Amino acid sequence: MSHKILITGASGGLGGGVLDNLLKLVPADRLVALGRNGARMERFAQAGVEVCIADFDDAAATEKALTGMHTVYLVPTAAPNRMEQHQRVIDTARRTGVQQFIYSGVIHHGEVGQGAIVSDHQQTEQAIIASGIPHTLVRNALYLDVLPMILGNAAGTGVFAYPVAPNGVSLASRADMAEATARIIADPALHGRPHALSSPTAITYAQVAEAYSRVIGKPVRHHDVSMDEHQQHLIAAGIPAPMIPFMVGMARALAEGVIREPGNTLADLLGRTPKTVEQALREAAPAPVGCH
Repeated sequence: MSHKILITGASGGLGGGVLDNLLKLVPADRLVALGRNGARMERFAQAGVEVCIADFDDAAATEKALTGMHTVYLVPTAAPNRMEQHQRVIDTARRTGVQQFIYSGVIHHGEVGQGAIVSDHQQTEQAIIASGIPHTLVRNALYLDVLPMILGNAAGTGVFAYPVAPNGVSLASRADMAEATARIIADPALHGRPHALSSPTAITYAQVAEAYSRVIGKPVRHHDVSMDEHQQHLIAAGIPAPMIPFMVGMARALAEGVIREPGNTLADLLGRTPKTVEQALREAAPAPVGCH
């Protein structure tokens, strides 16, 4: 029986991070890196990992990549037709005899109406379950890495304008969640059940503003805005039109408590405290300009 583990999205941030960590846990000759950018996967080839360049729009290439794999880890794609791509991977995995299917989605609780940031993951999970393939669902918190984007120009205005999430949200760094996911993939005892990867406590936007104030050394406060106002702010900021529904859907999901599931799973898998909001913001802050 094959013991090969295929990691999709290996040329991207999450998939590549998972594979970097898997190399510390699993022999390289059991790992296969799949992505569309060969240059970004060169480090894996040098480490002895089999590298496969393929696009999920190509059914034949998808079939070839999945054939002989014991475990497939699917990172959600960013393509406009990603649901079609996800379904192709799931159908191909079933047909080629994959024994364990692992998917990284987002924390949710069965709600509807938040848009693609939640619904695409819900639909993909449902398709995986319907396939009958043994599976493990990894549900990620909102990336701490996106905080600079949603903070916008708060450093200049002193105001973090964003629709309030009264009960807070679940946040975690992509690097921490990639490391935890690698541990889940590598340990069969962790398969077969969902894992919510998040901060131990929910984080409020007031706390984000306080942390940002400490990082930049000037006061920042959170200001609640309506979804309509948020949409208008995005338009005024020049956000590409196709991205706006996604970003409004994200704000709504956060506001309604969908992406919220505080817990210790992430910390337990890491064996340490996950990165905090302030640590993430300090790492993302631009380096100070020195005197010349």
